[in-house]
Amino acid sequence: MVSGGLGLLFVGLLGNWLPIIIYVFFWIFFFGFFEIRVLCSHCPYYAEEGRILHCLANHGTIKLWSFHPEPMNTYEKLGFLSGALFFVVFPVIIEIWGLYQLWTDIRQITLNVLILGAFAVLSTIGGGYFFVFLRRNICPTCVNFSCPFNSVPKEIVDAYLKKNPIMREAWEKTGYQLD
Repeated sequence: MVSGGLGLLFVGLLGNWLPIIIYVFFWIFFFGFFEIRVLCSHCPYYAEEGRILHCLANHGTIKLWSFHPEPMNTYEKLGFLSGALFFVVFPVIIEIWGLYQLWTDIRQITLNVLILGAFAVLSTIGGGYFFVFLRRNICPTCVNFSCPFNSVPKEIVDAYLKKNPIMREAWEKTGYQLD
């Protein structure tokens, strides 16, 4: 996501800071409040005592919501996926918009067009690589089993739920069946 941030910064240096402001505020809202509610509050780490989260992804985050042992519902999953997609798509759209602005102003067709084009390509590649990295290295070992990216095998999920009666009961109430 660094290349997306750099592309947005470059657009800002060209005179338009609004995309950066939007991106920063969305970042704070998403990771500071929204993600914690729709994703983190369903994770077993969230059930630990205390007001601070001690997990691999969001260690040190303040717990603002109560623990939800049930799996994420469809709206939570869609909200989380939409927010995650925003971090990849928004920088690319703004960078393409910046390219268009530079291209239509014949005086600006210089190295700026090449730099912004490179940032757009890097943002797309970086977002894709980040997703692949998560799916290969983090998601197969994550205990937040209802996350849309989670890829822990069902037999491990079932074994975990058998040892966690609170989560098991909440999951079975939503229709989940242990093998």
